[in-house]
Amino acid sequence: MLNLFNPLIKLEKRRRKSILNGTIPEKAQILFEQEIITSGFLDSLPLTALDFETTGLDFNEDLILSMGWVDINRGEIDFSSGFHTFINIADKVKSHSAVINHITPEMLLHGVSLNEALNQLIEHIKGRIIICHAAVIEKTFLSKALELKDPALLPLIFLDTLLLEKSFSTHTGNVNDLRLSSIRRRRKLPAYCAHNAFADSVATAEVFLAQVKEIYGNKRPSLLEIAKRCIN
Repeated sequence: MLNLFNPLIKLEKRRRKSILNGTIPEKAQILFEQEIITSGFLDSLPLTALDFETTGLDFNEDLILSMGWVDINRGEIDFSSGFHTFINIADKVKSHSAVINHITPEMLLHGVSLNEALNQLIEHIKGRIIICHAAVIEKTFLSKALELKDPALLPLIFLDTLLLEKSFSTHTGNVNDLRLSSIRRRRKLPAYCAHNAFADSVATAEVFLAQVKEIYGNKRPSLLEIAKRCIN
């Protein structure tokens, strides 16, 4: 009965079912080869903060412009793991997205193909737990890029700093503004260069560690405890 309320075990069962059904796109094969982590203390598990910049938020029409990530190992950000790349789709840039994220066609000309970026990303995050702010964005765009029919089939654990903030801020009156920059200000974290995929991944990693510290103090939370609060 307990398994019915364990989202991690549900995700692992879904992964195995996809393998048995033979419905895995070739691009996603490597991810499905990795078993889902279903237990353990959070600070002993491999975490990666991930961010995409996109042409917009229409999951059917918009595209990924850049990717950035950084790892958290043993409760600390590993800056040596940091990565950032642009996707070479200069002809797809939209004027309104350029105003927001300042990514211009000229910047994308020296980028890599989406397939190359995906290969680098998949190789890095396989077997790791993903942290995002508003994880539905990265989860859906990644699923689309991997040609999965449903983001729920993606065999990755996504921990969402937005949902984590919402889970405990209802008692503090701070639920009206769940933007990453606002959450950072409330925790007196320094300002950062928003809308740069690598900078956003670092900012998200810092927020996540601060949230965990605020909620659990010196206790060691399990992955499941965090997942129940903010899995997406």
